[in-house]
Amino acid sequence: MATDTTRPITRSDLTNDFLALGLRAGDVLLVHSSLSAIGFVEGGAMTVVEAILEVIGPDGTLVAPTFQKGSEHVLVRTGVRFDTRTAPSEMGAISEAVRRWPGAVRSLSPTHSLAALGPGAAALLAGHEQCRVSVGHGSPFERLVQGGGRILLLGVGHGSNTTLHYVENTGGAPTVCRECFEPVVIDADGREHVVPTHPHMPGLKRRYERADEVLNAAGAQRQGRVGKALARLVEAGPMADCLNERLRQDPLFLIEVFNP
Repeated sequence: MATDTTRPITRSDLTNDFLALGLRAGDVLLVHSSLSAIGFVEGGAMTVVEAILEVIGPDGTLVAPTFQKGSEHVLVRTGVRFDTRTAPSEMGAISEAVRRWPGAVRSLSPTHSLAALGPGAAALLAGHEQCRVSVGHGSPFERLVQGGGRILLLGVGHGSNTTLHYVENTGGAPTVCRECFEPVVIDADGREHVVPTHPHMPGLKRRYERADEVLNAAGAQRQGRVGKALARLVEAGPMADCLNERLRQDPLFLIEVFNP
């Protein structure tokens, strides 16, 4: 971590911080991020992406959320046509930099599209449009969990950890609508795909911050500083295992329940 707070944060600073946090060559890494939380980075979001790619190396795969803001239920109900060629990521500057990176692959989910770079990108994202629950069985999130993937929360907390939706959706929590919608997704070649989708139920408030205590106790995450940002490096598989255990005891563990 840079100690001189008056100078910009450089790529070298970021590389050192990522290594100290525990990133390593060959990682399959899903990054949720806030550029502003890191501080003033020389070169901006592109520098952050370059630093991550340097650390995970040519065998690593970098993944970023490229969702649209707003309720996914509203997005699919209003018949959105999601064009993966042009629709920007609304998940922050770093995720948009990944989307625009040369060679980036983007998945065909209307609600939880991901962009990825690296040798494992295409296989990780393949068939996302076949998942009726975008963060459910058969999704890239499941592959991340089952394949030894890691999650970097860079300047954001577990409220931004989309893989917790996967844990809920596959662990028995009542989170998914029974109603199925059919939004259209346009792929990189301009082909249109009707993607049957069960969105998450609207109006559910989550208590994802509760994951911190559980994951720290289980040794499933590490914390450190990247620039000025608090960062969490989470092991996706162990995260799912220990939270699934909690959900077996209490399916509403991650959901805010109204008590009159």
